[in-house]
Amino acid sequence: MTHTQGVAEKRLRGGTKKSRTGCRTCRIIPRKDKGQLQSLPLEITDGFRWAVTTDERRCYSYFQHYTVPTLSDSFDSRLWQEVLCHMSQSDPAVYHAVIALSAVHQDSETHGMPLPGQDLKNEWHLFALEQCGRSFALLSRRQSSQDPRFREVMLICCLLFVMIQLLRGQYDDAFLHLQSGLKVLNEAMVSDSSERPIAPCIVAAFANLEAQAVQYGACKDFSANKGVAYPAGYMDNLTAFNNLSEARQAFDFLTSTAFRFVFLCKDLSEEEILTDYDFFQSQQLQVLSQFGIFGHRFEPFCSCSTLPPDERRGADVLRIQLRSLGLQIRLALVRDETVLDCYNSEYEAHVNMIVGLLSKYPVVRPTVVLEAGIISPLYFAALWCRDYSVRHRAIDILLSWPHREGAFDANWAALQALQRMSVELSIEPELVAAADIPCLMSDQNGDRWVPINCNGIAFEDALSYAKVMLDRPCFQTVRKWVPAVVYDSP
Repeated sequence: MTHTQGVAEKRLRGGTKKSRTGCRTCRIIPRKDKGQLQSLPLEITDGFRWAVTTDERRCYSYFQHYTVPTLSDSFDSRLWQEVLCHMSQSDPAVYHAVIALSAVHQDSETHGMPLPGQDLKNEWHLFALEQCGRSFALLSRRQSSQDPRFREVMLICCLLFVMIQLLRGQYDDAFLHLQSGLKVLNEAMVSDSSERPIAPCIVAAFANLEAQAVQYGACKDFSANKGVAYPAGYMDNLTAFNNLSEARQAFDFLTSTAFRFVFLCKDLSEEEILTDYDFFQSQQLQVLSQFGIFGHRFEPFCSCSTLPPDERRGADVLRIQLRSLGLQIRLALVRDETVLDCYNSEYEAHVNMIVGLLSKYPVVRPTVVLEAGIISPLYFAALWCRDYSVRHRAIDILLSWPHREGAFDANWAALQALQRMSVELSIEPELVAAADIPCLMSDQNGDRWVPINCNGIAFEDALSYAKVMLDRPCFQTVRKWVPAVVYDSP
């Protein structure tokens, strides 16, 4: 399969005739999938204190039997297996948010992940939005509640809203929910009230999503929560890791810190960097020092022979992310093209590490997880490596496993990388022959390129539905060729 074929492959829609009667599952799910869904036990919903519809029963059962195991696949967490399952059966606001997440998860499993701007007005997505509305209405009625659990309920719902909007391809809405959740979390952590402490797994989930959002330029100015989730001198006082969750928490802090530095430097010219080089270099060295501290704690943990298989796999993923992110920090102040050529072998090593990891990965891989994994390192290799053959391999891997890791979607990452290659090769077409790769250039129209289409959506149209993407470093090169209306419209 070629790249353009892989990216342009349409989300397949069920072609069965809809019935005017019966529940939503009977009307929507293709015949070949109905047996699996209808075999799910429904008695699990018998203990609710509120009325439950047939559609909600099916969605809740799907959540317990498919969504929870899928989201827990990469990094085991109490959040999905214990906290959410318990709260969804005791709090109606959480329950309706869970139903909404289950609905969009079912749709993505059946039809594939949508790209920004795709028409999402199918019945599952409309049903999910209806359930989100019910959840939000229940939360609004309780704003003055003295319930000691209310803040935790709000945080859980906010986390679910973030995941729902990401699965719908609505990045801007997802990051707005995330910023609201971070604000609530910050208030809860500094509050002297009698409310019970927020569960650590909830704090960890928000910290992980914030670390991802910073890579998009979202939440980069929302740093008030940093001093709450991570005490002052957090990295300096880091001790040996006892489990993968502790390593993951420290790495999330490292990711947020690192990408705040990347975004500080991303738009600077060589002259601007040299003007205040001492400041930028000191910031870079400080971040690299934190990488060194983390590495000294992390490598002994990885070398432990008693790690269970799931933690071993998670540790391997963190090692790949650590090396990829470290390379971005080291290159943040480099503007010399000939110097960048010297780092091709490191990008290639990262891609090789991912190939090795996937060879040990289960044949059935999850389609959606909360935590970042291999998409981000592949994305960087596909965008920044000067060797087009390495970029080609990275895009191949992204397309071979279409899935979502929190804020990162493999198909969307591949499409961005392909679009950037299209722009670069349209400027320097001789690179096509030199790199010995298929021509990815779009047809020219005067001094403007015609963007790659994916599922009937032009790249610039998809971008207009996800304006937070405009802060991503990858658009530095592309910015002046993308129509100004995409960047400048409110």
